[in-house]
Amino acid sequence: MAHILSGCKIALTQGRYRWRHDKVLAVLADILEKERGKRRPAKVRPLLSTIAFVKEGQRPIVHSQARQNLLQSAQGWEMEVDLGRRLHFLEAVLSTTLRPDIIMWSLEGKRIILVELTVPWEEGCEEAAERKNGKYQQLVQDCRDKGWTTWLMTVEVGCRGLPAPSAWNLMTKVGLRGHLRKAAVRRLGEAAERASCWLWHKREGISWKPGGEGQ
Repeated sequence: MAHILSGCKIALTQGRYRWRHDKVLAVLADILEKERGKRRPAKVRPLLSTIAFVKEGQRPIVHSQARQNLLQSAQGWEMEVDLGRRLHFLEAVLSTTLRPDIIMWSLEGKRIILVELTVPWEEGCEEAAERKNGKYQQLVQDCRDKGWTTWLMTVEVGCRGLPAPSAWNLMTKVGLRGHLRKAAVRRLGEAAERASCWLWHKREGISWKPGGEGQ
């Protein structure tokens, strides 16, 4: 099964894995677009600090006051997705042939979020993250050198439908909490599983043309 779903060179050449990747990417883009379109306060109010009294000899308990929401760090976010056409990186920042799956940016705040999706065999999620981080490390640094605050978010969704912790982390970073975050991650897993089921169903086919429920 691992060979059919993630290690077949013929399937790779025919674009089967790319097709599955794009199915999951479309779902991820839909989730991020909905968060991007939400209205947010112009400025995030800092949480008021409180004095914590502790007994002599005891250590104070440190509580996390807030989870960082990257989209609250600026206004006027835009988004481009590498679906159906060749995405070109922001010319206002720099010229590069690299094409992250999703670019979110704020000209006003000079902020960029790069999102790179991989749909590997579950046991290969960590290796995929390391590979993608290495691939885009220089691009991130180049953007920062140009004065842009830049984040790279690699996201791995196992091809059998099990999202890696990176998927949960991204949902948190864009402001999703509780059942909304859980539902979003579940959508990613279901998209990967559904596409892989179609690939498995078509594993004996010599030619490749997606259709039916897999379309």
